[in-house]
Amino acid sequence: MKNDNWPYKYGPPPDELPENDHGWPGSWLLLAFLLIAPLIYFGPQLGSVEAWIVDLYRTVESWVAPIREFVFS
Repeated sequence: MKNDNWPYKYGPPPDELPENDHGWPGSWLLLAFLLIAPLIYFGPQLGSVEAWIVDLYRTVESWVAPIREFVFS
């Protein structure tokens, strides 16, 4: 009797079917939101962070410039 019942005969349907995977647009939108939302929210503070990074780069460049001139000239 158990063999006549289709769940025993074929088993349960798979959880995820590759041809029915339509969740990727939502996943990409969520990822885009998670990347863009902090940029929008922290936008005014990013200018000061960017200035700090540029100042740090200029400081390191001024330290390395004499060594670079010595090595490459």
